[in-house]
Amino acid sequence: MHNTGQKSMEIQPSQIQTHGPKVAVLMPAEVRSRIFTQQVETALSAFAEPVFVSDEDLRSGAFADALPDVNAVITGWLSPKLSHLVAPTGGISFVSHAAGSVKLLAVEDALCAGHIRVSHSAPEIALAVAEFTLTQILAHLRLHREQDAALRGPMSWQDMRKGQLGQLLAAQNVGLVGLGYVGRLVLDRLRPFGCTVSVYDPFISPEQAEQLGVTLLDLETLFTRCPVVSLHAANLPATEGMIKRSHLESMAPGSLLVNTARAGLLEPGALVQVLQQGQIFAAIDTFDIEPLPVDDPLRQMPNVYLSPHCAGHTRESYIRQGLSAVEEVRRFFAGETLKQEIHREKAAMLA
Repeated sequence: MHNTGQKSMEIQPSQIQTHGPKVAVLMPAEVRSRIFTQQVETALSAFAEPVFVSDEDLRSGAFADALPDVNAVITGWLSPKLSHLVAPTGGISFVSHAAGSVKLLAVEDALCAGHIRVSHSAPEIALAVAEFTLTQILAHLRLHREQDAALRGPMSWQDMRKGQLGQLLAAQNVGLVGLGYVGRLVLDRLRPFGCTVSVYDPFISPEQAEQLGVTLLDLETLFTRCPVVSLHAANLPATEGMIKRSHLESMAPGSLLVNTARAGLLEPGALVQVLQQGQIFAAIDTFDIEPLPVDDPLRQMPNVYLSPHCAGHTRESYIRQGLSAVEEVRRFFAGETLKQEIHREKAAMLA
């Protein structure tokens, strides 16, 4: 792995390709250490000359003038805004984002105008989120946390075995709100269990739903019928606050809401208010305020399973994100079709 304490623009000559195009890696050292492993750096160096930018230059923006001959960059979490660097005013014509959302890069206008091309690694992250979602569903249905806690307490062995019976996933109707990258992977992982899957997604036609083997429902019906509901809709102006308090209150007692998408999908305050009633459970990975304040009421609720916005984070996912971003750069310079490109006509739907 490269030295995260290197000086501005410093490159390790033994690890780079000196005859290929220059590719700037615009990630803070802490992020780069997770995603840009030696394996990823070697993959990039096989066809390009990596240019690593220091944290100081990333913060100050001083690196911009030092990249006149760079027209492709690799970005990630906490990368700087690129609006002043992309074509036509700047020289960057391709952005390969080794993460999911590219909103904070401020490249939407240039993308819509056709000045740049952009790829992302959302599919690599989606796999980890899908596995995490399934884990939360199974842990809830089989009372994993409750049985573990009981076994550490005074309850007798026989009372635990008799009184803490879980539920079969195969017997459930699981509701998915949104069938994007993550939603479809969750659907794929639910299929082997044989459960019924209902979906709310205004972009899925009845014909597509039939092909996917799911039932299309409106939001109100989905929350009423499904004892497990998992949110996977994109965080857009049109979806902000789409899940109302009335939806949550319509869920049957003991139901589970999983949110590995964005907190903004829910009406402000609605989730806390309903959870305080103690009728439903929730597995929450994203919050309105992050880090979650130590005095947030969610931290004190026994019917809430919390995680620190880490559903998409695994050791393997980090490497896959880096390799995916590098491979897209290779395809770009080779004139090949990009596999994870964000097309301009969908720029307005960027999550």
